[in-house]
Amino acid sequence: MAKQDEPHEEKPKPEDSGGDESRWGVLATLGFEIGAGAGLGALLGVWIDKKCHTAPWGVVAGTFLGIGSGMYLLIKEALKANKD
Repeated sequence: MAKQDEPHEEKPKPEDSGGDESRWGVLATLGFEIGAGAGLGALLGVWIDKKCHTAPWGVVAGTFLGIGSGMYLLIKEALKANKD
């Protein structure tokens, strides 16, 4: 049984122990999410343009929606990092 008057050492948080390497991983993931969102949105826009004969508006709208969703994830991650 541990004594009550002994100092208690806090364990480092998992995100604190990674250093700069873990931050690079987070930043790379965010960049990939924005790029993947824009690419998938553009592909969806091409499909909509072929189905509805609305070229180039489906690609434009899909790309902007993809970028917007990536930016949403970026802001969400930034707020989470700021809270910690």
